[in-house]
Amino acid sequence: MSARPHAKASNEAGIQSKRIEIDVESIEPEWCDDDFYRIFYNILNAAIPTFERYVIRALRAVRDDPRLADEPRLRELIDVFVHQEAEHTRQHVRTNRRIGMNEIATIKVTERITRFLQRRTPVYVSVAAAGFIEFVGFGFFKSHIDRQVLDTSGMQQEMAKLWKWHIAEELEHSFIKLKVINHIDDSYWVKAGGFLEGQIMSHLFVTTLIPEIVWKDARAHGKRFWPHLWMFLKGLGDTEWGVDRESVAKYFRKGFDPEIKDPWVADRINDWIAETNAFVPERRSR
Repeated sequence: MSARPHAKASNEAGIQSKRIEIDVESIEPEWCDDDFYRIFYNILNAAIPTFERYVIRALRAVRDDPRLADEPRLRELIDVFVHQEAEHTRQHVRTNRRIGMNEIATIKVTERITRFLQRRTPVYVSVAAAGFIEFVGFGFFKSHIDRQVLDTSGMQQEMAKLWKWHIAEELEHSFIKLKVINHIDDSYWVKAGGFLEGQIMSHLFVTTLIPEIVWKDARAHGKRFWPHLWMFLKGLGDTEWGVDRESVAKYFRKGFDPEIKDPWVADRINDWIAETNAFVPERRSR
């Protein structure tokens, strides 16, 4: 077998779907020394499969939209994005089984509400909502990168590896949903609907899961629930979410190209892809 090539964030073929090898069995249920970040990333771990399926459904629904006929690259980007998100889901499902996040009952509530909302809103609004969450949420990842959370919060190596790979790909493809909806329909009502649905989805995933995951974490560490919850809520209050006037204005701006990013983004993607040994799977010959 030939060696698997390391993926690069930018190359002639554009972005690519990459995989990593995670030793899930080495991840302990109490995988982070910092109480706040352990709970914070456990909420993300629990929510990822449901959220990724929501975004995948939206992008698949518009993949063959006739308005993309003149932009074959956008269809290619959608295909790569779907492959990336499917691989994220697979890895997080494996990890969640190991750390007990697959047992969170309230995630089933978010799944049902998500499907209910998506069935009752136009698909273009869901694409815009996904674009809002991942483009405007870009600043959230930057704040964690600037503070080196994945290296300084006491995360076990394999969990930090999982999130470095995942965030690298999020930084890589965060522009795709907004770029797609800008090409199909960048009307203000679609963007406003996406803004509203994005707000509902973001708060749904966070607020619904907080009580159960905090309670589970408090019980595992022999701590009282209410002080533990207060600690976490205070931490949320200090969190930089990246949602500001500038990012929201860019989301609504007609003619804005979200693919143009700050130079540090490519450096971070390349560093973390190399550090996690992410690779492009070999294609099987027919």
